[in-house]
Amino acid sequence: MNSNFTPLSASELVEKISKIPKVDLAQLPTPLEFAPNISKELNINLYVKRDDCTGLAFGGNKTRHLEFIMAKTLSDNYDCILTGASSQSNFCRQAVAAANKLNLESYLVLMHGVKGKLMQGNFLLYNILGANVDVVEGEDLEQIPKHLDKKYNQLIENGKKPLLIYGGFGKEDTTLAGISYANAMVEIDLQMKEQNFLADHLFVTAANMTQAGCELGAKILGWPTRIQGVSPVYWEMDIKKDIARICNEGAKMLDINLTFTDDMINHDNNYVGKKYGAATEDGIKAMRLLANKEGIILDPVYTSKGFAALINYIEKGIIKKGEKVIFMFTGGSPAVFAYNEEITNNPSL
Repeated sequence: MNSNFTPLSASELVEKISKIPKVDLAQLPTPLEFAPNISKELNINLYVKRDDCTGLAFGGNKTRHLEFIMAKTLSDNYDCILTGASSQSNFCRQAVAAANKLNLESYLVLMHGVKGKLMQGNFLLYNILGANVDVVEGEDLEQIPKHLDKKYNQLIENGKKPLLIYGGFGKEDTTLAGISYANAMVEIDLQMKEQNFLADHLFVTAANMTQAGCELGAKILGWPTRIQGVSPVYWEMDIKKDIARICNEGAKMLDINLTFTDDMINHDNNYVGKKYGAATEDGIKAMRLLANKEGIILDPVYTSKGFAALINYIEKGIIKKGEKVIFMFTGGSPAVFAYNEEITNNPSL
C-alpha cells in the first residue's frame, strides 16, 4: 500500500463507487450480528456479517458481485446470460435468479464435480429457476472458460445475444465483483461505528473476488484489521497475485492511488481438504458448533471450512483471547441439502 495514502471516509468511498453502474438485486445492508454464545465458547468477540441474507434465491455474497456485473445488461441488447462453475455453484444460482429479475434467459455450463447431476441443493434450484443447463465431465474449474467459449459460439450461431460472464476467471468481472465488496466494507465500517468497535481480524472464505474487495475496501478506509482469506479450492494459478491484481484494478477503476502486492495478501488453502466440493471433518464440526451455539447454519464446503480455520487460528494463537473478529458468512445454504450423507452418516468422511 502507498505510504502517503490518506484513507477515505465511508461517504467519500460511497461517492466513488456510485459512479460505477449497478443494478439493485440485494437486500442491503445485511446485519452485522454479535454472537455471544460462540464468543464465550471461543474466548473472543465474534461478529457475523450475514451476507447469507442478501435475499436473491436464498442469498449469498455473489448477489453483491452480480449487482455490478449484470449492470452491463442495461446498456446493450442482451437477451440471455451465459456463465458456469461447478454443479453446486452458488454463483450460478444467484446469476440465474438475477437474470430472471432482469427478464433474461440463462445458460449454464457446469463442471460435473463431486455431486454431478444430483437433483438437490443448487442443482435443484437451477431447475426451479428455469435455467438451460449443460454438464461437462471433470472437476477442474480452471477449464470452465474454454467450455464457456464453446457454448458462447453455439448461442451466437443460434441467433442469441448472450452476456458472457466468466465470473472468477474474467478480468472485468473479477474487478467489478471486488468493487462490490469494497462497497460491503463501507456497510461494515458504519456498523462497527454503530456498535462501537473495530475488528482485529476479518475472516472470509473466498476464491479471489470477495477477498479482494474486502482487502480493497479495508485499505481505502484505513482499517488496521487483518484480513484472512480461506480458500475452498486448490488453484494452479498464484491466487495471492490474482487477488492483488483485482485490488489494483479496482483501485484504478475507483481512481484511488493504492498499490497492492501479493505479500500483502493473507490467503490460506490448508483447509480445503481432499478437493474442491468435498466436505471435511473439521468443517462439519465447525458447522455443527455454530449451529448449536447461535442457530446459524453454514454450508458444508465453503463457510464451514472458513469457520474451521478461524477456530484453528485461535488454537494456534494467531487470534488472541478477547480479540474482535468478523466472520463473513457468504451464504451457500442450499448446498446443505446436497451433502446430507456427509453431514449425518460419515463423521470420518
